[in-house]
Amino acid sequence: MTMGAARPGAAPSHLVVLGEPAAIVKTTLVIAVERMMLHDAEIRRGTDDPEAIHDARVAVRRFRSHTASLSSVLDVDVISSQVEHLGAFVRALGAVRDRDVFLENLAAETAGVPEAIRADAARIASAVALERGAALERLRRSMDAPEHGQLLRTLMSIAVDPPLRRPAYAPDPAVVMSSVWKALARRAKAAGRSSPDPVLHALRIRAKRVRYAAEALAPFVGDRASAFAKAAGRLQDVLGRHQDAVVAIDKLAAVAATDPTLAFAAGWIGAGRERVRVETRAAWPEAWRSLAKKKRRFW
Repeated sequence: MTMGAARPGAAPSHLVVLGEPAAIVKTTLVIAVERMMLHDAEIRRGTDDPEAIHDARVAVRRFRSHTASLSSVLDVDVISSQVEHLGAFVRALGAVRDRDVFLENLAAETAGVPEAIRADAARIASAVALERGAALERLRRSMDAPEHGQLLRTLMSIAVDPPLRRPAYAPDPAVVMSSVWKALARRAKAAGRSSPDPVLHALRIRAKRVRYAAEALAPFVGDRASAFAKAAGRLQDVLGRHQDAVVAIDKLAAVAATDPTLAFAAGWIGAGRERVRVETRAAWPEAWRSLAKKKRRFW
């Protein structure tokens, strides 16, 4: 990294990233699209590996986040329709991934259920697995559409030759990080261990955006940005486990309401997820305090 003054009108910063603006944006977006296309190809080849679904979803989200993070340099209006079309893809991936996470949580809880309700627990898992299979089939159909392939090719063309704002400045870390960090900090300071579940879910989304923004800058700023991204990832992870528990509890309550014969098993499993919900509620403030230390900031 080099020292320098911020350009007029930018948020104050003592950092100027190394590299030409076009090269910085191109490198960031090409890496993101390559990851997207790699995992897309895995799914197209027929894999049903939950990790492939997860990695594809993360790759799409990361690309969308990078375009927002670099909006002070990248002319996002030019590519807004393509980024918007990625929303349908990430939702289709999410429909599969959400059921994968539920099945993982279910497996964690059912390992210790009493013998008397194991058959009922297996019935719950079987029903969700069928839902997952149907969601995966819908995902694959959408990926087989000509429009999907064209979208990926267009995104790679954009990444290779990104439309830049004029005059072209290298992204200032303070500009990239300021808005996402303030949004996270504001929500974190207003939240507490007793905050409603949707508040903590929104906090997780803000932590994820901060992490992705730091990751976008890491190749050009250095290790401090990488370390900050990892710290943001720890907060995101604990809040993610909280949200997964909340979703599982809601799903199990719906199972019990739909089929009373499964109510006892659903309640038993749900109690285990409630313990995770309570534990993560107690844990996230410490992850936030660690991230919020001023010495962590690289901008």
